[in-house]
Formats: sequence, C-alpha cells, structure tokens
Amino acid sequence: MTAVDVGSSLIKWFDGKNFGLGLKKDKNLVTGISSKTVFVKKSFYPVCRGSQLKRIILNDISTDIGVEPEKLAVSFCPLSKSKKGCEFLIFIEKKEVIDSLNEKFEDSSIITIDFIGAFTAASLLYGEEDLTIVDFGASKTAILTIKSGKLKDVEIVRTGFSFLKENEKFLRERILSKISGKIVVIGGGALDSEFIELVKKNTKYLDIPNIEPFGKETPLYFSVFGLYHFRKATCKASFKEFSLFSSEFFSKHKSSLRIFGIILIVSSLLITVSQFLSYLYEKRNYELVSKEYRKELEKILGEKVLAPEIQVSQKLSTFKELGSFLLVDKPSILFPLSKISRSVVKGINVLKLEGSIVSESFQIYGYADKEESIKKFTDNLLKYFKKVNTHKIKKVGSRIQFLISASGVKKSD
Repeated sequence: MTAVDVGSSLIKWFDGKNFGLGLKKDKNLVTGISSKTVFVKKSFYPVCRGSQLKRIILNDISTDIGVEPEKLAVSFCPLSKSKKGCEFLIFIEKKEVIDSLNEKFEDSSIITIDFIGAFTAASLLYGEEDLTIVDFGASKTAILTIKSGKLKDVEIVRTGFSFLKENEKFLRERILSKISGKIVVIGGGALDSEFIELVKKNTKYLDIPNIEPFGKETPLYFSVFGLYHFRKATCKASFKEFSLFSSEFFSKHKSSLRIFGIILIVSSLLITVSQFLSYLYEKRNYELVSKEYRKELEKILGEKVLAPEIQVSQKLSTFKELGSFLLVDKPSILFPLSKISRSVVKGINVLKLEGSIVSESFQIYGYADKEESIKKFTDNLLKYFKKVNTHKIKKVGSRIQFLISASGVKKSD
C-alpha cells in the first residue's frame, strides 16, 4: 500500500519504507486531496448512523450552499452524541474534483483529505494531548483543533505561508492570536527558517515534528505519514471508501479467490434430490397451516383475512378505542354510589350528590345533626375512597350544613 498527499504544488508519497515526490504507481493507494477548496461545516442531525444519513447531509448542504446534491461529495466525522442526535464535522468538495482525481489515481482504494492524514499522524505521535496543528502550505493554511486526541474543529484559510511571511499582522491576528496552548507546525512553511522565526515570535509553545524515516523533512511528509496509517484513524472521513476488490490482498490472491469462488458456486448447486423433496414437503405443510390459521382468524374477526399481521393489529386497536369509549376499564357508577350510601350514618342527611365515574370524584351536600356524625361519615367514606375532604359551610339552626368531596374509588372493600 502507498499513501499519496496531493498538494497544490507538490505530490508526496510514502509506502511504509520509502518516500518521495511525484507520482508513484501502486495497486492500492490511499489518496489525500488538498484541503484548499474543501468547505468545512459543523451540523447537528437527529440521526447518528444508517444509510439515510449521508443523503440527509447532502440535501442539507445542498440547500445551504445552493449547489445540487449530485454535484457534491461529502465526508464527515462524528463530534458528539446525545439523546436527540449527533453533531458532525462535515467536509464538502465538488464531485468533479473527486472524479478527476479518481481518474488520475485510478488505483486509489480510498480518497480522503490531507488534514485527515495530519490528524491521524498527530494521534499516533502525541496520543490524547490537547494541541493545534497548523499546516502552512503553499496556497492554504489548515488549522486543526485536537482535544483529548479527538478532532474537534477544522478551519481553512485560503492563503499560503509565502503571503503570511510578508504580512505578519495578518498572520498574527487572523491565525496565531486565536490559538492557545501547544502548536504543531507542519507543511512547507515549517521548512522555511525565516517564516518559522516569525511564527515563534508570536507563539509560546511551538513544536516541529521529526520522525524516521523523514528526518528534517518530516513537516512536509507529516500528512502522508498519517494517510499511510489511515486504518488507525479515529476519523475515517473519505469521499471514496475501501473496497475488498481493490485491496492489496485481493490483488495478490486474485486467481486463488476466483477458483475458490467457482468451487463455492458449483458446490451450492449440487443439492441432493432428497433435500429438494424435503423442502417441498415442508413448504406444503407451511401453506396448509397458514391456510387454517387464516380461516380461524376470519371466524374471529368476521372478515376476510389477507394480511394477518396488519389486520389483527388494526382490530386490536379498534377494540382498545371502543373499550376506552365505553369505559369498560372503569367500575360501574353503581359501585361508588353503593359505597356512599353504605357510609351514611345516623344524623346525616344527604340532599345532593354530584360526580363523574370517569374522574372518580364526587361531591356530597347535606346536613348533619352534629360534628361527630360528620366524622363517622367521613371515616366510613375513607374505607371506599382514597381521598376524602370535609368542608363546613355554615350552621343553620341546630344543624350543620356541609360539603364533602370524595375521590379515587378503591377497587375492594
């Protein structure tokens, strides 16, 4: 396998041992396109995975930037997950750019973005350390924010280090002033000593990586090193995904796999007569049982059954609605009335009773000879109702006019 970093001015490659500039033929390439024209956006969606996610993102981005979905290629990395959905870091490029690259590097099994390689390399070298990678390229500057070893944000500034070298104020205010903590500088700009002195002048914690076999040229090959280790990446955003039939394993063992496939197909066709007859017998039994099952359902439902799984559930739903309407799950009105009647004691005269069986609440109006009679009455009501409240209205002569509310019918005595 060979990794290729297609920069705007240089093409870098690395095959695990050797590295260099220019095109390198290989049957299995991991290609990183230049992020110069890549559009980056953060978005939240109610779905986190599945076949529809990419289509949802495409339609959303298409509406956002006013370009037809068919003309766009998208890739994305998950940032966070919640009960309501997921937040993604989305990368958009014109499909024609990906198609032209696919033609130029026809052996590419994966097409991703150069900064995905830079992030992967940083994960391998710096672990879960918080840092910012700044890729000072010839025509663009990519700023990658990494927290606890995870890619959190990407910003692309459409200008290279040559311009920044001549415009220190722009470099300081537009890029460096927004970065805090450790900065890892890569790209062609990291090899320009004058430019690096300018960067050091405006930063506190700066690191320029140096790993084998690249040595001092590590900043230039940092992204392609990460692309070579793409399968170890925690963010595998790609415009063209890995295919088994384009893999190095398939290429090496193509003839053996073809022979094995032919043997597998032929063996699958050699089904014995007994197995076939057994299949027909079981199929006939299933059809007979299915036919009897539908007949019994038709007797119960009173209608012709064509789709049991739909019609049965519909009928159950109808029964539930009917039961709710008829209050079949509620006790009879006679039940609470009998309990109120049974609770009346000597000295209590009930004049009026109002209430609802649906809400299971009742109001009792009347007269009592004395307060002791009201207490006995409410004590009896508490045997049959969950909540009983007494309201004294006024004393009329020698009697007490009252209102008692009772609610929550108890199911048993």
